[in-house]
This record gives sequence, structure tokens and C-alpha cells, in this order.
Amino acid sequence: MSAPARRIGLPTMQVPFAGVLAELERRQPQLAAASRLFLLGAVPCVFAMMVDPRTVNDVSGWIKPTKFFIALCLYYATLAWYFAYLPHGVQRSRAGRFVIWAPIIAGALEMTWLLAAASNGVPSHFNRASLAWNVAYAVAGVGALTLMAAVLVQGILLARVREVPIAPAFRLSLVLGAFLSFAATVIIAGTLSQGAGHWVGAPPTDAGGLPLFGWSRTGGDLRVAHFWALHAHQLIPLAGWAVVQTGIRRKRMAVLALAAAYIGLIVFTFLQALSGKPFIP
Repeated sequence: MSAPARRIGLPTMQVPFAGVLAELERRQPQLAAASRLFLLGAVPCVFAMMVDPRTVNDVSGWIKPTKFFIALCLYYATLAWYFAYLPHGVQRSRAGRFVIWAPIIAGALEMTWLLAAASNGVPSHFNRASLAWNVAYAVAGVGALTLMAAVLVQGILLARVREVPIAPAFRLSLVLGAFLSFAATVIIAGTLSQGAGHWVGAPPTDAGGLPLFGWSRTGGDLRVAHFWALHAHQLIPLAGWAVVQTGIRRKRMAVLALAAAYIGLIVFTFLQALSGKPFIP
């Protein structure tokens, strides 16, 4: 492992996958355990897809909980990895404990709601068919906000502390990723929650969507911008790490430029969806 990689605490291609898992455990064991548990949770959902013929929006109702299990697995792993950049005193603070426990509780409740909907063969999101499902949808919105609040709190902590010696450009990417992910997700998710679905100018079906992602290929789909907003938490720091590995002299400016380009991607896909155009036809 090179000296710059050791200094900012990120894996290189030489680190085996088992080593990454062990490092996650060392950095924050509770979040690492949640990441593993949620990844395992996706397995029975995949089997349910094979045996349950019921559909929601013309695709298996078990696709959504499968995707959420995997997304939350990555989310917890990201929080755990960044957690070690905080001093031990900050890790043990009230804000540090919030970053650990609030998203674990919120994620467990979110998956309970999603699994209940899939088990009943009904939609989870935008389900206002009864008072119970309407309330569950509203509570899930609070849970989603809690998940993003943990990202924001961790970003604020990373912006304030200076005790852990990480490269300034990488620290900037961590903070920008957290702030951008929170702000963009709240705006886009808020727009999504006001409608009756994620489609704009497209038939209300997920059949024939973009492979792997399921995004509409016949009209606008707000999930595209939502995806990029959520994953700014990982992708901007990844770009920051890549910048640190290069010989670029003005690394902070490079990170700012990449973050600005990423904002442009989110805005573009958001406006594209609102205009009723597919991301990829």
C-alpha cells in the first residue's frame, strides 16, 4: 500500500476483500455488522422473486426490498469507513452515537415496511390505498430523512475536526459528498413524495425498464436523479481519493471542479425527468 493510501486510510487494489471487511469492523463494528446483515437480508428476497408470481408496477414486488437491502448495506459500510476519520472523543460524543444508532434503527424500520408491503403484494411507496399504508408511507419518509441526517451530521463532524491526518483534498471531498447528498436527496425526494409515482410523462409501469436499475425508458423517471443524489456520499469521496493519488498540484480545486460537475449531473437528470424524457431511451 502506498504512503498516500495509508495516510487517508483507503484500500488499494492490493487489499483483499476479506481485509476490507476486517477494516470495516475495526473502524465501526456496529455499522459494519449492520452492513453485513442487510446484505444477507437481500438473499431471501431474491428467492422470493423466483417463487412469488405477484407483481407491483408490473415487476416482482420483491425487487424493491432487494435493492434497498443492497443500498443500505453500502450506506452502512460507507458510514463505517468514514467513521474512523473522526477522533475517538468525537466518535463517543452524542453526535457520534447518532451517526451509529439513528440510521441502524431507521433502516430496520424502513425494511420492515418494505418487506410488509412485498409480503402483501402491494406497493410500498405512494401507497395511499388505506389509512394504515398512508401512515406507514409518511413514517417511512421520516425514516429516510433520519438516514440522510446521519450523513449530514457525519459530514459536519468531518468538517470541524482536524486531529486525524487525512489529505485536505480528501477531507473536502468527504464533506462535499455528505452535504451534497443530503441537500440533493431532500429536494428530489420531496418532489417525489408530492406525486403519485416516480414517472413523468411515461406509462406507470416498471416493466421494460433500464437493466439493473429499472428506470423508465419511455419517459421521465425521478429515480435517476435520486440515485445520483444518494450516491454522492460515495462517489465524490471516491473522486477525491483518486485526485489525491495523482500528481495534480491544485488538488482541492480539482475536487471542487469534480463536485461542481457532479452537481451538474444531478441537476441535468432531475430536469430531464421533469421534462418527461428518459435518461437512456
